[in-house]
Amino acid sequence: MLSDPCNLSTSTLIIIAVVTIILNGIITLSGSSIEAVSRSSITRMLEDDETDVRAGRILKFIETPYIYRYTNKLWSYIFMSIGLVAVLFTGKHSPVFLIAYFFVMISLGEMFPRRLAKQNCDEFARGLCGLQKIFNTVTFPLIWVLLKFANIMLRVFKQKTDIDEKEYSEEEIMSILELGQLSGSLREEGKKMIGSIFRFDDELAYEIMTPRTDVFMIDITDPPEEYVNQLMKLRYTRMPVCRNGSDDIIGILHIKDYLIKAREAGFDKVDIESILREPYFVPETKKIDTLFFELQKERQHIAILIDEYGGFSGIVTMEDIIEEIVGEIDDEYDEEEVSIEKSGENCYLIDGNADLDDIDEELGISISSDTSETIGGYIIDILGEIPKDGYINKVIEVDNMIFTVLSVKERRIERVRLEIIPNSDASEDDAFTGENDTEEHE
Repeated sequence: MLSDPCNLSTSTLIIIAVVTIILNGIITLSGSSIEAVSRSSITRMLEDDETDVRAGRILKFIETPYIYRYTNKLWSYIFMSIGLVAVLFTGKHSPVFLIAYFFVMISLGEMFPRRLAKQNCDEFARGLCGLQKIFNTVTFPLIWVLLKFANIMLRVFKQKTDIDEKEYSEEEIMSILELGQLSGSLREEGKKMIGSIFRFDDELAYEIMTPRTDVFMIDITDPPEEYVNQLMKLRYTRMPVCRNGSDDIIGILHIKDYLIKAREAGFDKVDIESILREPYFVPETKKIDTLFFELQKERQHIAILIDEYGGFSGIVTMEDIIEEIVGEIDDEYDEEEVSIEKSGENCYLIDGNADLDDIDEELGISISSDTSETIGGYIIDILGEIPKDGYINKVIEVDNMIFTVLSVKERRIERVRLEIIPNSDASEDDAFTGENDTEEHE
């Protein structure tokens, strides 16, 4: 128990403590309002009225957030220290007053103003920005000294001394998105789209390409009657043109250019080589975020992917890249593709070019492969040889999964049946990988 050296009455000391709670609430309300206010809304205010002094002040606070944050923390410590001293000098009742002071300070001096600031942050920020400037000005010399001392200590421990706004890691942002989805404030589609943006700079072009075997191309040496009807039927707007084989891509044909020439000379008499656009070649290992901006800059729509040996491996379009963020984009000419179709209890029909990650996500399994992107390639890796027509109905067992090859076309597995056998003895952590022992049955 402490005695009051100034001989202030208990009621006076209590009033001092209450005042510190009010002042702490005001400084907390000011900081929380500035924290919650949107930069875009303040920018719009300044666009509407360039002489808006309050909006200008708030924008400065936002641009240098560490100043008002440290200022408010310092004033909060000052107010709380004064209040604690006043409560401790109240005499024999000081333990009761101390508990009450902490309760009221935390609830009304901290929690209440923070929650209140979120209700109408713009109005409170504008109303308190003048007071916040006064607090900043008064304590700035002390804040400057404290920051210098903190930086010295950081250098001693060989840490960075940059004073920037907090940078959130990808994991932290994904956790926030997860909480947003659970609370109902963010739809699952929005969460997936934002997650796709994070993966955007990690994916390589060959992971989303249309492989050369699936690309419709025109060979400039072929007679027109061999491709004109197919060209009109497929309704592509752009397509690669090669000479004597797919590895020699000489240009990109725009169907619009072709139709203009065909109207003048006739479909069979169009000199395709004269209307070709320059092809845009990129390595298949280029990251798709870089490729996206390059295509924008070069005003290109298709990138021709080249492998490490200089051969043509596939194409990536601007639409392919955008679909990595927003999902599949279908127009009136696109046929609905179902790569995974349930055909019975724990039994599925899967296209040979279905992506392994998509299968894992949809079926809740884990097929691991370091060398294959598709289920067809995964099975070929297990077999260790190129599939032939005789491979139809060939059965491959991997752990509790049974793969049956249903169709083969041009040395590719076109259709597969997958049966998943429930394994009650396996733990949830067991992974289904193709590196385990396999059995082959004709």
